[in-house]
Amino acid sequence: MPEQARHALAAAGWATTDPLAASSYTPTTRRDAGGRYWRDTDAWWIDQATLLIVRAREALTHLGTGSGGRPRLRRAHGGGGTVQVTTHQLTGPVPTGQRWSRPPQTSDPAGDRTDAVRFTDTSIELLPRAVQDELGRPTGQGALRHYPPHGGYRDQVSAYRRICATELLVVCAVREGGAYPDPDSAIDAADWHITTYRPQVGTPAESVLTM
Repeated sequence: MPEQARHALAAAGWATTDPLAASSYTPTTRRDAGGRYWRDTDAWWIDQATLLIVRAREALTHLGTGSGGRPRLRRAHGGGGTVQVTTHQLTGPVPTGQRWSRPPQTSDPAGDRTDAVRFTDTSIELLPRAVQDELGRPTGQGALRHYPPHGGYRDQVSAYRRICATELLVVCAVREGGAYPDPDSAIDAADWHITTYRPQVGTPAESVLTM
């Protein structure tokens, strides 16, 4: 999220603590019918009491056309951006945690296996199959890879699904692997620590903040 959007949310008292699960998406540049340009950044943020659906909209100044025919844009001086927030209050039982270990891998007599490290554009496909089946098709999802100073990787997957108008399913999963025998093999074999939350969802409230 843009820094100005984070400040606006914090000033309104939202997203000031560590979330249970959260993610943002790649910004999208849009042009309206009047020829004005905007950059939208969508995100969601969930703690035990609140679900926030956020769109940060930054006004852009059109500086002409580049050599490739694409518009040259920059953030407008003097702001002009807004943060659109939809807030839902959450109530229900406390989140629960589980530890998932990868099943032992058998040797392949046909030769070296090359599929131990998986590549995917869908974040939840990294999780155990049973967790994927429980979550179903997520409403929102995202993944982050951290690089701890001691080496190796730390992966975090966040996702949620609106089961119905009044029920939510939230999943946050973390795993960490060292540098031995190599970071990719270590993280693929690491245990997942998965937190699941099933709250009831209140009616939405809409707000618009100024960046």
